[in-house]
Amino acid sequence: MADRPRDYMLGIPKDDTRIISEYFITGMQLSLDHTRSIYGKANMLRLRGSGVASYPLGQVEARADLRILFLELGGSVGYRTVWRNLSFEPGKDGSYCDNCDRAARRHLDHILASGPTTDRFAFIEARLQAHLPFNDYFAITAIAATRYEGRKDRSFDWFFTDIHDSGWAQRIESTFFFKHRNWGAIGPYVQMLRLPRDGQHVIRWAGGFNLLTRPGLVNQDDMLFLTFLMRPNDPLYGLHSYFMPVRALLVYRLMWSLE
Repeated sequence: MADRPRDYMLGIPKDDTRIISEYFITGMQLSLDHTRSIYGKANMLRLRGSGVASYPLGQVEARADLRILFLELGGSVGYRTVWRNLSFEPGKDGSYCDNCDRAARRHLDHILASGPTTDRFAFIEARLQAHLPFNDYFAITAIAATRYEGRKDRSFDWFFTDIHDSGWAQRIESTFFFKHRNWGAIGPYVQMLRLPRDGQHVIRWAGGFNLLTRPGLVNQDDMLFLTFLMRPNDPLYGLHSYFMPVRALLVYRLMWSLE
């Protein structure tokens, strides 16, 4: 394990069945993950079932991904319960929602109190992802996805830290990684969301960075992942606890092979 490169997570996973546990500030995710090469080592089938338990919500999800050289096709289906849901009324002045800026959201959802409402809904997603290595030090990862959620209209999305209605939403995300075997990878991160709001779709952009590395704190494969996005001048965007237009997530992952 001492020779394991710290940027290993950007490569093609080996054939294995593994348990993955991921810890973040407000909860954890536990997954059973299976990968198998097909038609050579460059093509891969990946199956995963996972569950999330966290401060604002719980979720179960099943996903499948087929990787062919540098392209990956995938799909997911799942169910989410949001016990700290924030849903809003239409704005009286013609705005999309009333009292839904970050300060108002924080006022409605006190950390030690119960959430104002709950929500339960199913979701499905289809994805196309590209992994484009340039050389030993530079790589691009990009994903385009369309997703349907049966959430309450004008409700806060804890995953993307924005407010939108039920229905189909799309996203495009890309990171240009500078990577090194000895310490991991870091690079600029751009995200575009196309969100359903009031019978139409709006497009919103955010920018930041992604960082990942293998800390090597234990004998098992582990990973530390930090994602940071900002969208200035948008009062609907961002984790309301921060009072800033920021989406930030720090995750520590452990993996145990079952084979």
